[in-house]
Amino acid sequence: MLSPGILIAIDVTLLYLIMAPLVLYALYVVFDSLGRRKNGNLKPTGNIAGKDPALWSDEDILL
Repeated sequence: MLSPGILIAIDVTLLYLIMAPLVLYALYVVFDSLGRRKNGNLKPTGNIAGKDPALWSDEDILL
């Protein structure tokens, strides 16, 4: 039979392994929501001309 100290160490290790990802995910969600709330007041920066900047024509490329 294992001693109580070893059982407590195993329990604490398992608790950290299970709870650490949940706590980190919760922190991520909190900071993400705070960032969205802060940046939500800004006007969206869209492409005014309606042209996709990823598509280039022959005039856009100077050889």
